[in-house]
Amino acid sequence: MIADYPNKVFEAIAVLLFMTFLFVPGREAVAADVDRMVMNLQSNDLQVRLSALGELDGIKDGKVVDALLNLIWNKGENWRLKIKAIRLLGEIRDTEVAEQLRVIFNDPFLNYECPAMKWYTALALGKGFNKGSRAVDSLIEALNYDNLLIREAVIESLGNIGDSRAVPFLIPALNDKSFAIKNSTIRALESIGDPQAIPFLKRTAENDSDPDIKKEALSVLKNFALRYGVTSY
Repeated sequence: MIADYPNKVFEAIAVLLFMTFLFVPGREAVAADVDRMVMNLQSNDLQVRLSALGELDGIKDGKVVDALLNLIWNKGENWRLKIKAIRLLGEIRDTEVAEQLRVIFNDPFLNYECPAMKWYTALALGKGFNKGSRAVDSLIEALNYDNLLIREAVIESLGNIGDSRAVPFLIPALNDKSFAIKNSTIRALESIGDPQAIPFLKRTAENDSDPDIKKEALSVLKNFALRYGVTSY
């Protein structure tokens, strides 16, 4: 058995070399596919471009990022393509890409031509940023927007990021007229997990006029109790 050991090592090395040989052409094929898909984004056919965006889903590549950003900033581009591109950038979950999304989110002219873009960008920001990022400041400012859907998306993203700086700005939304805004705020405060929200959640659980909101706030308070070792609120 000992005599066979060098042969087994040699066989193992041979297998690894063979696998490496197979893997390298695969990477070249993927790169070629990326080039083809990026080229298809420049097609005059809307369906070809939509199909190319579908193929680019989940691909993290510098060429892809540049192509998606160029598409978004193209003034005459179809809004369906722009929204899809924003969603794809959000899924990349990269800090530099997320910073570009923040710039898109703050641009008044880009969002004016299609208000839905701001909603999608708000959701995308919640996937690509970490605590302490500048996106938190941009999202906090957007809490004052009149558009209900944008505010709801902003609240959801602040919860996903989990930065405690957002808590004092989220608390007033517990008194909003909208059920969706109040419910989203309760869930966001739970996700952030900062105990400074506890007395305000308690007030909501006791005094809100909607029984479902009261129930949701009470449920979150129980989760806080388990998290911080408090017996009751």
